[in-house]
This record gives sequence, C-alpha cells and structure tokens, in this order.
Amino acid sequence: MVKRQVIAVIIVILTLGIYSCTMADEVEYSEDLKPNFHQPIKGPINEQGYRLILATDDLSLGTHRIGFLALGETGVVNVPIIEVALYHLSPDSGLIELKAGIEASYKEWPYGSRGLYTLQFDFINQGKHLLIANIPVENGFVENAEISFNINAQTAAPEVGQLAVKSDTKTYKSVDNPSQLTTGSNYDQDLYKYTLAEAVKRKNPVVVVFASPAFCINAVCGPQVETLSLLADKFASKVDFIHVDLYENPEKVQGDLSTAVISKAVKEWRLPSNEWTFIINGKGVITARFQGFATFDELEAELIKLF
Repeated sequence: MVKRQVIAVIIVILTLGIYSCTMADEVEYSEDLKPNFHQPIKGPINEQGYRLILATDDLSLGTHRIGFLALGETGVVNVPIIEVALYHLSPDSGLIELKAGIEASYKEWPYGSRGLYTLQFDFINQGKHLLIANIPVENGFVENAEISFNINAQTAAPEVGQLAVKSDTKTYKSVDNPSQLTTGSNYDQDLYKYTLAEAVKRKNPVVVVFASPAFCINAVCGPQVETLSLLADKFASKVDFIHVDLYENPEKVQGDLSTAVISKAVKEWRLPSNEWTFIINGKGVITARFQGFATFDELEAELIKLF
C-alpha cells in the first residue's frame, strides 16, 4: 500500500512538472532581453574578402534551422548550394567534426537583393560550435568562410513542441488609427483581425510574425510582413495570420526610438532578436519557428504539413 502511494505521488509530481513546463498561459516576462538592440553574429573576413553572418543564434539542443548570409567582395553570394561542415569545440577533446558535406540551400528573398543559406541540424552538445562553409568561386576554386556560435541548454524564444503563448495583441478594432498597429505602411486587415489569443483559441493553424518593418535594418532582416500578407492571400480561408509589431507604441517611434516601448507580447514570447515567425497548429502547439527572415516557400512548406 505504501509503495502504491509513493508511486502515485511520484506520478503526480512528474505530471505537474511536465504540465508546468508546457503551460503557455503562465507567462514569464523578460525585461532583460533587448531585441531592438540585437545584432547578428558576424564571422571573420577571410583573405579574399568572404565572410558569414548568422541569422539564427537562439539555438539549443535538438533540431534547429540554421540560416546564414554569405558575403564576398562583390556582394551577396547566391550560388544554389554551399557545402558546410559543423564542429563542436569540446573543453576536453578540442575541435570535433560533427558532420561534413552538409548541403545548405540558397533561399532568395523578395526583390532579389539578398538571401539566406539554410540547413537543419540536430545538436547533441552544448557549448561553442563552428560552421565552415565551402564557397565556390571562379575557375573551380573554393573559399572557406567560418562562423562560431553557441548551443545552449534551452532557447530564449519558445521552441517547437511548446504551447503558444496566448498574448492579447492589437487588432483593427482595438485601435483608433492603423498607425498604432505597425511601424510599416502595410495595414492589411487580415493580419489584425484577431488577437493572437483569439486566433489560437479558434483552433485553426496560425502564422504569427513579430517584426517592426520600419526598423528592419540589419543584414538578416527582410520584408516579413509583406510575405505574411502574401500567405494570407493564399490561405486566409484555412489559416489565421497575425502581425505583432516589436514596439507597443509604433505610432510614436517613427524617427525617434528614444520613446520606444517593447511590445508586451514580444516580452511574453521572450524574443531575443527583432524578427520572428512561428507556425502554430490547431491544438495551440508551435510546429515551426524562424528567426530572421523566412521566405514564402519556407513558410508554405511548413504550413501545408498541418492540412
């Protein structure tokens, strides 16, 4: 009898522990994260002028999308495929090769000016990692460019498999002027029809973008809200689309960031950088996360998995 009671108590404790770890409504605010000041990690410039810029630095153990920009002396590298190798810097054993010959595919952004190379990788070690890209150049030669980054025990932003935070975001009906919704000029009503909390409770798939279009100024930030509108044009009958500006007072920060207040929802989602997209299924579970700009094709490929 005692054994059964002990087992029952253990089960209850474990259940409560699991439940508390996945409860999206128990929001932890973060005043420490400064997404508006975030800058992407830049690798060293090699002798021939090549370097990498990492778009995805909020990484933990498990499978993650890695995105990086490759730059040369003449601008953005845009060959279709680049092979990369990944290494772990072990405190005991030094540099350990995890895998070589990984293909990173080029995802061109709208307007054709930039693009990211992306790949998926399952990380099993915490600590410092190194990515080396073999960039094809003229006459069959290859230039090596590298970038280092950390794998943490857990990410700052919510991970795939966690419940979405039901944030009470702004809608067209909750503001007096559309300028209170976004720093951008795209006032697409399909993106502000519901609060994020309402959209999740409707049990349709949801795509939510956190971005401040007027302040998309770093190398890995792109026209994500415009891409969201294009997705809404195609899937509005099946999916709910939400845009949340980085700033709580977008109408007041145009040209004057000294008055900027970070959005409550951005804090609730613990976003460490300034452009994020999440896809949420009908059960309120995050099924995909994208730090930095994600193309229409990338988002569509993850979204149609839910139909």
